[in-house]
Amino acid sequence: MFGLYAWMYEQESERISSRVKAALKSKCRKGKFKGSVAPYGYHIQDGKLFINEDSSPEVVRYIFNSYLAGDGFDKIAKTLFEQGTPTPSQVAKKSNTSAIWYGSTIRKILENPHYIGDLVQGRETSISVTVKKRKSLSTDDYIIIKNTHEAIITRETFDTAQQLIKSRKIIRPAPNKHLFSNILFCSDCGSGMHYKANRKGYVCGAYDKRGKSYCTSHIVREAELKDAILADINMLIEQLNQRNSSEKVQRYIKKQKIQLEKNTKAITNEIETLKKRKNTALEFLLDKTLSKEEYLSQTAFMSQKITELETNLVKISSILGSLNQDNVLAEIKKISECMSINELTPEILHQLIEKVEIAEDGSARIYYRFSLPSAYL
Repeated sequence: MFGLYAWMYEQESERISSRVKAALKSKCRKGKFKGSVAPYGYHIQDGKLFINEDSSPEVVRYIFNSYLAGDGFDKIAKTLFEQGTPTPSQVAKKSNTSAIWYGSTIRKILENPHYIGDLVQGRETSISVTVKKRKSLSTDDYIIIKNTHEAIITRETFDTAQQLIKSRKIIRPAPNKHLFSNILFCSDCGSGMHYKANRKGYVCGAYDKRGKSYCTSHIVREAELKDAILADINMLIEQLNQRNSSEKVQRYIKKQKIQLEKNTKAITNEIETLKKRKNTALEFLLDKTLSKEEYLSQTAFMSQKITELETNLVKISSILGSLNQDNVLAEIKKISECMSINELTPEILHQLIEKVEIAEDGSARIYYRFSLPSAYL
């Protein structure tokens, strides 16, 4: 019956969604703004858009004027961020807002036809009630009502900006991959590091894109980092080879098996507890102590949790099955063979290292992919 109930609830949700969409379309055709958040520079009053009395309308004009003057999306965003201009999310007083302006935000403002006084709605819709993603509609499906509110930008300025966006659209070639691409990160802001040919090294990506107001350069030379990592890995391998005696490996295996068996027992007990809770919930449902919605919600959560725990049990079982002296020694040998090459290649780098964090002074913190824990090393 669970599948039948789920299908019935989904069908009812679809019908409600269709009625809500129809009501919103009717509201749009009457010239009413249907959104809950007004475009940047406006506020909603009785379903109509009115220009704000703060600085946001001037910011919109600045964005259009700067773009027409030749500035790109990212440059305008960088300037607004450095000036401390509140972002659209901050002006709308959304939760978990960020003070960072992005190039994508600038583009959305430049392409928003509401700034010329027209109400253009129905540009996208939800895919279904079970999917959060939305899809864009064709221009033929737009609901356009002209001159419904005061414009911030003239039509000529807006049309010129749209022509420039189309003319400046270029097909960017795939970026060149460097030795530490997708593995080097800033330790302060977490951004990926960008390679700069003129510096023969890497700088913080956020600093490179948004300036010193966001982060510092964290510059590190590629050659120096390469030599440091090679020396570090070779030292670890030397220590590992000196400690790979049979007795050491056996002690390590025994310790790991004890820990994995404890984890297996704890997970098994948790699964049994969740199954008992599902049976109890069914009894509450039959006694009408629990509603169908509450029962389905609770059992769905518990079923998902049981599936996750059973997946973990399979993983632990696989590890236990492969945890023997031959496999551990093979792992040591694999690491040693990788480092028999004196040159640090992308293949070796990505096989042995998960990521490298660069501090402000250029020092590196390396996160290795070794399956052997640090206790063994």
